[in-house]
Amino acid sequence: MATVEEGPLPYNLWQGESISSSSSSNPSDAVLFGDISLLIGVSCRTLLRRTTIPYTVVLLIIGIALGSLEFGSIYRLGKLGNGIRLWADIDADLLLAVFLPILIFEGAFSMEVHQIKKCMPQMLLLAGPGVLISTVLIGAAVKLVFPYDWNWKTSLLLGAILSATDPVAVVSLLKDLGASKKLSTIIEGESMMNDGAAIVVYQLFYRMVLGKRSGCIALLEYLAEGSLGSVVIGLVFGMASLLLLRFIYNDTLTDFSLALTVSYIAYYTAQEEAEASGILTLVALGMVFAMSKDTHRAGGKQSLDEFWEMIAYIANTLIFILSGVIIAQSIFSIGNLDNTTGRSWGYVFLLYIILQVARTIVVFAFYPALCYFGYGLNWKEAIIIIWSGLRGAVGLALSISIKDASGDPKYLSSETGAMFVFFTGGSVLLTLFINGSTTQLLLSLFGMDALSESEKTMVNYAKHQLLRKAEEFSRICNGSNNPFDWTTVGGYATCITVWPPCTTNHGYLEIDDIMTMRVCFLKATREAYWSTFNEGRITESSISVLMESIDEAIDLATQGLHDWNYISTRLKFPGYYKFFSTSVCPPRLTRWFVLKKLQDSCHICSAFIHVHRISRQLLLDYTGDTGNAAIVVAESEVEELEARKFLENVKNSMPEIIHQTESRQVTFSMLKCLDECLGAMEKDGILTEKVVLHVHDLLQNDLEKLLRSPPSVRIPKPGDVLSIHPLLAKLSPAIQSDLECSANSILKAPGCTLYTKGSNLTSVWLIGNGSVMSRRSPFPIHCHVDSTYHRGSVLGLYEALVGKPYLTDMVTDSVALCVEIKLESIISVLARGNGVEELLWKECTIVVSKLLAPDMFKKFSMQEVRSIVDERSVMNTFSSQEVIETSHHSINFLLSGCLRDQSTEQLIECPAVLPCSILSESIPYSSANGTAESSGSCSYSKYKVVKPARIVRIDMSAA
Repeated sequence: MATVEEGPLPYNLWQGESISSSSSSNPSDAVLFGDISLLIGVSCRTLLRRTTIPYTVVLLIIGIALGSLEFGSIYRLGKLGNGIRLWADIDADLLLAVFLPILIFEGAFSMEVHQIKKCMPQMLLLAGPGVLISTVLIGAAVKLVFPYDWNWKTSLLLGAILSATDPVAVVSLLKDLGASKKLSTIIEGESMMNDGAAIVVYQLFYRMVLGKRSGCIALLEYLAEGSLGSVVIGLVFGMASLLLLRFIYNDTLTDFSLALTVSYIAYYTAQEEAEASGILTLVALGMVFAMSKDTHRAGGKQSLDEFWEMIAYIANTLIFILSGVIIAQSIFSIGNLDNTTGRSWGYVFLLYIILQVARTIVVFAFYPALCYFGYGLNWKEAIIIIWSGLRGAVGLALSISIKDASGDPKYLSSETGAMFVFFTGGSVLLTLFINGSTTQLLLSLFGMDALSESEKTMVNYAKHQLLRKAEEFSRICNGSNNPFDWTTVGGYATCITVWPPCTTNHGYLEIDDIMTMRVCFLKATREAYWSTFNEGRITESSISVLMESIDEAIDLATQGLHDWNYISTRLKFPGYYKFFSTSVCPPRLTRWFVLKKLQDSCHICSAFIHVHRISRQLLLDYTGDTGNAAIVVAESEVEELEARKFLENVKNSMPEIIHQTESRQVTFSMLKCLDECLGAMEKDGILTEKVVLHVHDLLQNDLEKLLRSPPSVRIPKPGDVLSIHPLLAKLSPAIQSDLECSANSILKAPGCTLYTKGSNLTSVWLIGNGSVMSRRSPFPIHCHVDSTYHRGSVLGLYEALVGKPYLTDMVTDSVALCVEIKLESIISVLARGNGVEELLWKECTIVVSKLLAPDMFKKFSMQEVRSIVDERSVMNTFSSQEVIETSHHSINFLLSGCLRDQSTEQLIECPAVLPCSILSESIPYSSANGTAESSGSCSYSKYKVVKPARIVRIDMSAA
């Protein structure tokens, strides 16, 4: 091994001599450095566990110490030193490609999706315009203050490197300090996006420094492609990965391997192939995976979190020790470039001040907007955001890449590259050492880590409960014959305020703040959702909606319980579902989408009702049934009523969905019970390991089959709907067969139009399940009437019998199974005679009565209206010039033909309801053309038949 002479350190100490020394070193020495670093990391983590000293700051200092011993003294570190030199000479791009996919993906994956959505505008402000402003401020200060005669491009290049807060350093710090979720999300998210945006800006100025010219439009295109393109790449890889994960069941090892592999491939694709920002790609990828975290059951989710936490810990340990080594290397190398080393250090401290001033300007420039968006921001949190602007390994890697590319005096000299590494390393050292070690003190100074009054009450309650448990334990122990010393026992139970245990009265948790009470209830609900999900009562697609509803409700806890409000919006069919009900979309695909949406909605509602019952009882057990607890329980009960109404509507419209939902839940519960029984037999040692594995595989196959192919919903066929219809079932088998051959069943989402008013008649629609609403009545516009038609209604039949266009708009009011019968088939059936026409006229009277006299018939169900028409209606036909007299206790509908009111001489055309005293005066008799007003509530009216008429009279005296 080469020796180092005393005296001034030559510049080639970390280049030329390292080469000579490395010639006698073994590449495996790099493994030794990694092993020693991890051992140091384990020791530091253990020693610092109960202190407020940031773990990463200590690692950085240790790295500087190791680097100083190797590069700045005569005391070489042998094989460890060889490993240090091998790691210190690592390629900058390789350094980023190895560590960033793990650290950035883990940081984005561990963030709360709901918090990200709320804080996204704040993060984008700081990471977008904030980076540009910071780059300009730092670059201008370097150009105007520093004596290195750098041009504007070079100064702005250094500004771009130093403008971004490093996500690796920030995330590690916040996890150690335990900052609030809101603040952590803003700082973490901003640092990740900030760094990705800064790399794009860095690449832009790097190209300019190398003499590549571009116009303004080209620059904007480059910035857009580098930022937006990165996000698109991350989203594409994320969605493709989630799609692949749907085919993997109960295999956490494969889940971990896929996530890790995709993070590296996505980073490489964006950074190397697409020339975009790999960091932004990883942020987008991690957020997509974070959105699917709730779909992992308890064991898988815990394993996933532990896996990423472990590899992130390993990567953090290595990268911070390595950063310290690189900083030490740059410190001792710069001393040989600049004889006035003290002055260089002075500029490092000046640069640190510039960084803090620039970040302060950026934060307070956007302070009004930061206060407006998301959860808002106060001045204390703004100061924490400023103080959390740490620099770390990413900036160091970028500066190393500049040093490696330097050497051409025309663009970047070697001295400039070395100064970049020195200034960046100094900034990393000072921000981590000063800001990182004092952030906890700042949080304490502002009281941001203190317990609220409600939390203090909870602490006292928890201690009281522990005390009661200790009392119970002491009574059991006092009854035993084994001697023990209560003083000794109490010395290890310092968590209990009072010792030795004494008798206390039973008490409830008293929370005076109604918002805190609601938050407690919602958090209990969240845990109950998890338990229910693991029991199989909730599907993977449903648990995400339920968890999001809790997050939304916690944000609105000051206004009441609002988790059902969020859920109800997610239960509605989006507008694009109307596309599935068009002729363009295949019927099978339409059916699958509509049924899937309805099944998920039922699962969500069932789980909501079940879990709210559990949470209400849990709240009452801990807080009693008085005060704020009673208010929250009452709010929960109101929400449960709304959920029950939804399920009742589904049961009335599509009962097959409820049957399928219950069948799936029972099947899953039974299989899980069998799995637990098998586990019990294994624990008792009754079965051999081989037998257990064999039976367990069979059970897992059944569970996977249930996941892949859950019980299907049996949709009635057209023939089934026709055969159970009360009136159509009376038709001959031949006629039913003809109708069935021409019928086509279609499952419609809510809001889909069957036909519109005035359009040509093409089909008759039989409602098999669900409900349909008429949106535009045949009355004049000022007589607004909407009628709802349920299962068994035959729509368009009246128009087919009289040969008119559709009289009204018919739109589905819920998910509806509609059987379409072509007009040609109806005409063919009418031609057969045998009383078919009379049956059809009677059937169409049901729809006409609800359409023309909605106020009279809306209180009756469809079955009751059918009974009234069957039992109390009389249908007659009249020839021209006949005179008709109506009765005051009956309703008369003009189905065909034309009449003239002899008292007013007004012409009445079909369809129309003739006036009588039992009709509301607000609903006049009227025809489809709207030609008549009310003639008063007369006992009898006389009409003269102008054209042959068909009139049905319904006796409503007993209704």
